[in-house]
Amino acid sequence: MKTHYTIIDGYNVIGQSEELKEVAKESLEEARKTLLLWLVNYNARQQTKLMCVFDAYNTNGVESKEYFHGIHVIYSKRDETADAVIERLVYDLYDKHITRITVVTSDLSEQHTIFGSGALRISSREFLLELQEEKVLLERELLDINEDKPRIRISIDEETKERLEALRRGYK
Repeated sequence: MKTHYTIIDGYNVIGQSEELKEVAKESLEEARKTLLLWLVNYNARQQTKLMCVFDAYNTNGVESKEYFHGIHVIYSKRDETADAVIERLVYDLYDKHITRITVVTSDLSEQHTIFGSGALRISSREFLLELQEEKVLLERELLDINEDKPRIRISIDEETKERLEALRRGYK
């Protein structure tokens, strides 16, 4: 079975989501965190090796990585775009025999580059629809689980409790 990687251009997805764009107007950090929470829920059902890449273009920092509830989050280094990081990841990870890589981006030039490297692509808009569908399915599964749960407590009178306890202990 192939290892499935999903690599997401974080700011590209934020830019395609009306909800996340509104959040980003107030706080880009909050928009990133909201997207990452959506991805955590998505990955609960998909079980891929999920990576989300954000531009840190023109900052003074080096490339940084963090692990957010099962998701690898990468911030590009100074003067490097998220596209360059994604291309490097695809190049490093791809092996047609053991990996399947899907890249989420709506950047046309990036799409052509990753196709040439053997990765699949999904547009940010398509991915947002998939996120929404997965959210609905996850909520439905959670409802089903709650409905199927056995009752923890059964309301019975004291006399019946005593009789059941006597039976449990082997008394008549």
